[in-house]
Amino acid sequence: MKLAFSSMACPTWDLDTILQNAKEFGYEGVELRCLAGQLNLPLAAELMADPAATRERFETAGVKLVCLASGAAFHSRDPREVAENKAQAREYIDAAAALGCPYVRVFGAEIPRRFLLGFERRDIVLNRIAAALRDLAPYAESKRVTLLIENGGDFNGSEDLWFLVDAAKSPAVQACWNTLAATMIRERPTVSIPRLGCKIELVHVCDGKFDANGAFEGHVLPGQGACELEKMFELLKGVGFDGTLVIDWPKLWNTGLADATKVLPEAAKYFRNLMAQKPVVLTAYKGDKNAPKYKSRPTATAGAA
Repeated sequence: MKLAFSSMACPTWDLDTILQNAKEFGYEGVELRCLAGQLNLPLAAELMADPAATRERFETAGVKLVCLASGAAFHSRDPREVAENKAQAREYIDAAAALGCPYVRVFGAEIPRRFLLGFERRDIVLNRIAAALRDLAPYAESKRVTLLIENGGDFNGSEDLWFLVDAAKSPAVQACWNTLAATMIRERPTVSIPRLGCKIELVHVCDGKFDANGAFEGHVLPGQGACELEKMFELLKGVGFDGTLVIDWPKLWNTGLADATKVLPEAAKYFRNLMAQKPVVLTAYKGDKNAPKYKSRPTATAGAA
């Protein structure tokens, strides 16, 4: 496994600072969510003015650009909003292809609420998201980029994520697994990792503390919270995961969190210690014991809901 961090941890750093600190702190790669305050990465001049020069900067530093993390999501009942988000995803795919970056992250997001009618049916929303992923997959594949759908929002669990990746029906759509999001719904790694298996291409690691009722209280350094990161790591090793762990420290959204210069070295040390441990061989996972309960629905039915 390789180790990277998300620029969410350091939203004000420019690219030179990110590359220098990645090397100094012991990381092989970085995921970009923002750059020097710019959230729309295809518009970040430092990144995209000369993509070939940017690629050379990464290569010279010995650091990989692991993923471009977008905020694109496809849950909305408004077709125009879905179209806008698909357009954003294509812009990120173009940027990733130009930069030699293998992944673009997107979201499932939330279940829309209908006026006076309550929340929309969960399976209808999942099929809408899956339809958008199927539509984007050929474009991503043509650019040799993989779309990663991350669990979160109203779709924190591995069952929903398994369904979305499976329903996309393309090797260009895979899973980005977020450990904290799963813990929010009390789903343990012992459920998530065996269920998703080889569908996991990237793992976002973040730890948090919870009260006695399971309510989230705040972010903590990896290994100090309730996310069972050691068990997660053991299971990932056991299923042969050889991808990248991305430290996801959301200082971008919570400026009160500790500075990246303190957190990132400590997180790297924690995971290097786990990497040094002997892997545990797991029993083979035979067949799909957790098939999604949702069935693909015709477009006309979904639109009528």
